[in-house]
Amino acid sequence: MSAHFLNVIWVALMVATILTWFIGKSVTMDVSLVVAVLLISAVKGWLIIYDFMALRRVKVLWRALVLGWLLLTLAVILLAYWLGLK
Repeated sequence: MSAHFLNVIWVALMVATILTWFIGKSVTMDVSLVVAVLLISAVKGWLIIYDFMALRRVKVLWRALVLGWLLLTLAVILLAYWLGLK
């Protein structure tokens, strides 16, 4: 993997982090904004897992385990938020 590609990924992660920060600082936080933040976080996690943890070229089992853990964590966060609205 080239250093240029990793730098592009790093810049994308920084932009996504700033975007989620701005969304979090918004005055009205509704369900759609929470889902947007979680989707951005999922993309960030996917980029980190595939490129910085170097799981892009490993067996499918390892990628499935780590990505499954990420998706499960985000689903639990969304569920906790949804239950907190009631």
